[in-house]
Amino acid sequence: MIVKAFSEYLIKSDDSISSVRVLEKWLNGVLTKKPGNKVEEIVHKEIELKSDDNLNLYFSGKSKSGRKLVESLYNYANSYEQQKFTRWVHNIKASDFKDYDTM
Repeated sequence: MIVKAFSEYLIKSDDSISSVRVLEKWLNGVLTKKPGNKVEEIVHKEIELKSDDNLNLYFSGKSKSGRKLVESLYNYANSYEQQKFTRWVHNIKASDFKDYDTM
């Protein structure tokens, strides 16, 4: 249910932006407002935004299930990024590299 909500957001996002960055934006958007549906309620209950000693922000699970949720969302974002790369690779031809010098 939560991965599905994120996937719908991801599909609508700009393809030039990294999927992990889109995940960060989505989670930040959900966590900075009052929950409006079950997905947002679960995200608020399971995930929190933290910072380390260097003031780097990151998302962390509040419990074992929250950590698993963060991991699952991150893995989904990475798999979507790999799918984008695969589509790009399948769409290029050898002639696309004709202007590059050989070593």
